[in-house]
Formats: sequence, C-alpha cells, structure tokens
Amino acid sequence: MGMEAFNYIMDLFVWSIQIFTGLFLGFTLVGLEARTSFWRLAMISLLFAAAYAAAAVLLSTAWLIPCLVVLSFPILILLMRVPIAQTSIALLLAVIYNLAVVSLIEYNVFYLLLEIDSISLDAGTKLSIDLFVTLNNILIAIIIFSNSPVLFPKMLFEKSVDDDDPVISFSGRVFPVILILFLLAVGLYGTVWELPHIRVHYRWFITLWSLTVTVAIIIFQRKLILFKNEKVQLFLDRQYQKELLSFFSMVRSQRHDFNFHLTAIYGLIQKKEYAACETYIKEMVKSATEINDLLPLHHPATAAMLSTFKERAAAKGIPMEFIILNDLRNCPCSVYEINKVLGNLIQNALDEVERLPQKNHPILIELNTEWHQLVITVSNETDFAGDKLGDLFKAGYSTKAQHEGLGLPAVKKIVDKYQGVVYPEMNEGFIHFHVSIPEGTATRKGGRS
Repeated sequence: MGMEAFNYIMDLFVWSIQIFTGLFLGFTLVGLEARTSFWRLAMISLLFAAAYAAAAVLLSTAWLIPCLVVLSFPILILLMRVPIAQTSIALLLAVIYNLAVVSLIEYNVFYLLLEIDSISLDAGTKLSIDLFVTLNNILIAIIIFSNSPVLFPKMLFEKSVDDDDPVISFSGRVFPVILILFLLAVGLYGTVWELPHIRVHYRWFITLWSLTVTVAIIIFQRKLILFKNEKVQLFLDRQYQKELLSFFSMVRSQRHDFNFHLTAIYGLIQKKEYAACETYIKEMVKSATEINDLLPLHHPATAAMLSTFKERAAAKGIPMEFIILNDLRNCPCSVYEINKVLGNLIQNALDEVERLPQKNHPILIELNTEWHQLVITVSNETDFAGDKLGDLFKAGYSTKAQHEGLGLPAVKKIVDKYQGVVYPEMNEGFIHFHVSIPEGTATRKGGRS
C-alpha cells in the first residue's frame, strides 16, 4: 500500500511538472505575461494532473488525453481570463510541447535505447527516467521564466471595430494558425500512440521526421506572423509619411522666409511706418504660432496629423485652435492609437461644424494633464440633440449620411484598452468629447505597439 501511494504521488508530481511547463510555455509564446500567472498556472497544472490520474481509471488511454484537453479549455478560459483564440493557441502549443518534447524526444528516446540494449523497464528504471524528464522540464520552465519568449504577439488577438484598421487582417490569421496547430497536434498524437507498434529502426525515422515537421511548421508560422507585422508597420509608415513631409515642409518654409520677413520689417522701420510694421509682425506671429503650437508634441507623426487637420479646416473656412499642455511623452498608447483617437474626434468635429449654416466658433483641441491622467478634449459647435448622447458610441450609429458610425466605437475600444474613459458633454450649443487615460499604463495592458 505504501509503495502504491508513493507511485501515485510520484506520477502526480511528474505529470504536474510536465503540464505546467507546457502551459507556461504556451501562454508565454502567445504574449501573456506568464510570470504574473506563475502560481495560477501551477495550481491549474496540479488540478489537471489529478484529473488525469482519476480519469485514467475510467477512460482508455486512447481517449484520455483528447478528453482532458477538451475539458481543460473552458477551465483555462475562466481562470486565465484571456481571449478564446489566445487560450486556444496556448493550449495547442502546450499539447504540442508535451507530445513533441516530452513524449517523442525524452521518453521515446529512452525507451528506444532500452529496447536496443534489450533492457527491461523495471520500477527503478522508470523512476530514473521520470526524474530525468522532470528535471529537464524544470530547467526548461526556468529558461522560459528568464527569457519570456514570444512567438505570437499579443496584438494578434486584438479585434478592431474599424474596417480600415490593418490589425483586422492581422487578427484574421488567428484561425488558420489554430487550424494548423490543431492538425499538427493530432498528427503528433497519432504518431506517439502508434510508436510502440512500429519496428525499432523505423521508430527512429518516424521520430526524427515528426520533430522536423513540427519545427518547420512552428518556424513557418513565426515567419508568417513577423512578415505580416512588418506589413502593418509599413502601412503605418506610409500613412504618416505624407503628413510628416507636409509638416516639415511648413517648418522649413517658415525658416527660409524668416530673412525676408526681417528685411521687410527693417524697411518699414526705416520708413517709420510703425503701424504697418505692427500689423506685419502680428501676421508673422500668427503664422509662426500655428506651427509652434504643435512643435512641443513628442511624436512628429501626431504633430503632422494635427497640422494636416488644421489645413483642411482652414480650407473649409473653419478655424481650429490647439492648447498643448501635455506633449504625449508619457501616453501609454502607440503613435498609431493616439492618432486614431485624435483623428476620429477631430474628423467628427469637422463634419459636424461643416454642416452648420454659420461657423462662429473654432474647433478647440486641448491636451492636458490632470491627476496623472492624459486628458484630451475636443470641443465644437453643434445642434445635436442631447437626449441621444448615449447612442454615440454604439457601432453603426451616426448622425451623418453615408457614415458607418465606427469612429467613436474605435476610440472607445482604444481608451478601454488602457483603462481610460471617454464621454461626451453638452453645454449651450457646444459638444465636448473628453478622453482620460492613465499615464504610464503601457505595461499593464496592451502596451506600446
């Protein structure tokens, strides 16, 4: 009885370490900060190992692992609190690890060597093999903990409500990845199940072939994801390049014309035309202020976008003013995300003011800091009915014809990602959109992309 209890405890320990290492690797490879979930994964692994031991009494070995994998899926969804696609890939990677590394490499190689030397598998030999495999898995878990390797970026699993967002095509590759990994896991499981019935020399070939295919597929998936990520970055670079060139052309033009302005001012002073000189200087200051207001911004792409919006507004006879009291240096959002937030809010303001019969007041954009929060406020005139404010952030709702109503939901999605808030406020014919995002939350959720 004592020996049976020892064997049961030993098996439970060995299975727990193997399951934990697989899950730890799987969730780390899909971009989860697995260090923060270390003990949670350890408890889940112990639970799964106990379930494995109990199910072994009720189920045949052929159905044991597939049934436990299916049952473990909702448990991981509930306890790990990550998207379904992310959990699916993490679980498949965990299964592939245990099949390829633990079963095909570690245990299978030992059993092959024992068969070649005609050595029987007794209790002592099995214990030695189990301890060796367990120590290997502990070492692998330590390496994962130290390096946190990522195979599939977290942004792969983020959905967008904006049809123009390049992330959509990126996230569309999640399901083919799940299918490929599922087929790979099924193939490996079939290989491991049939190995004892294959001749020893052919088993070497099957083992090496299966491992080669596994490594090739994983590398191919990584190359595919990296390639897509580069295309997304190229898309973003091209998107901002035009605005950047326009913005810096304005700066260069302003500096180039500075000498001419000095000559003109000097001539007016020489002629003692002080009133004309004052008017001229005021025009110079006004022109310079339009650019200088945006220069403090930390990201040139954001300054370029705001400058472009100001030019568009001016072309439509709509004044636009900026109050920059926060340069966005500590904003947790990526440049693409903050431009998306500002761009959608400003575009909505432009569309709203443009349809008004009179444009008496400028659109005001303010970037400020309040209680360690980045506060963005976009204000404009409106005749919008205040009783419909609650509908503005619903996908598909729009006050304008031929608009899909996706701009404000996209803003809300980004703001929610960083634990911020966004809300509208009506005040005497004006609508103010307020965005508040905690500064320095990039490592908490989402991160910089």
